[in-house]
Amino acid sequence: MHLAACAGGLSALAGYRSSIWRRGIGHGRRVRGSQDHWLLLHGTPLTPAIWDGVAACLTRSGTVFTPAITPAGDARDAQGALAARLTTEVARPSGRLHVVGHSFGGQVALDFALLVPQQVATLTLLCSRDTPFPAFAAAAARLRGGAPVDADAALSRWFTPAELDRDGPVISYARRCVQQADRRSWAAALDAIARYDRADRTASIRIPATLIAAELDQVSTPAAMSALASRLPRATLQILPGAAHMTPFTDPVALAEHILRAAGR
Repeated sequence: MHLAACAGGLSALAGYRSSIWRRGIGHGRRVRGSQDHWLLLHGTPLTPAIWDGVAACLTRSGTVFTPAITPAGDARDAQGALAARLTTEVARPSGRLHVVGHSFGGQVALDFALLVPQQVATLTLLCSRDTPFPAFAAAAARLRGGAPVDADAALSRWFTPAELDRDGPVISYARRCVQQADRRSWAAALDAIARYDRADRTASIRIPATLIAAELDQVSTPAAMSALASRLPRATLQILPGAAHMTPFTDPVALAEHILRAAGR
């Protein structure tokens, strides 16, 4: 499907009818289309709004769900707990369900596929990993200890220097998320990423999976995602050259095209 005419940016859903989804997991958007069903899961400390431009494109092909997946401040296995709640919050669709997750949301997506593989038609993991990243435990401890949050340092890990120089709407959105984040919830998510390990279970997922890695990602590195792809029986891996952790969201139309191709559309 050619999406050149699709509206981009974080305000792209303004022209669509949407409803707030408040049951259990938190608010999010449910945008109605007509065919396939898309479950889009965001990273931390982001919100469902990161998917707005992508959802505006995907709604041409089906119904889009973008729930908030924010862990409780005392969560231990945050990804597993959120995935379990999603299995009850997401009504079983009559069509095909495509599950897409970025970063922390990718780990929730992986756990969702482990819990209810029969409900998932395709799985797309964007800049995520199935093994621990222990360095985040120290970052979580600093958040809990009240240390100042360096938004510029976070953004420099998420975007390329050229993207930061352009200071587009996704940069401004990400900066607000960092500055306004609930520290306990963000720390819980970072701790959960530090411990997350599903490497001995991912081989059981026989769903068609597409992995999209960013060449410059410092956490979900191409090596980590290549190893994940090797454990998934039906996985393909694409590495985006010159991209950082959140680069894909700077062009939501191109990202939607990646997701549609992954779903065989």
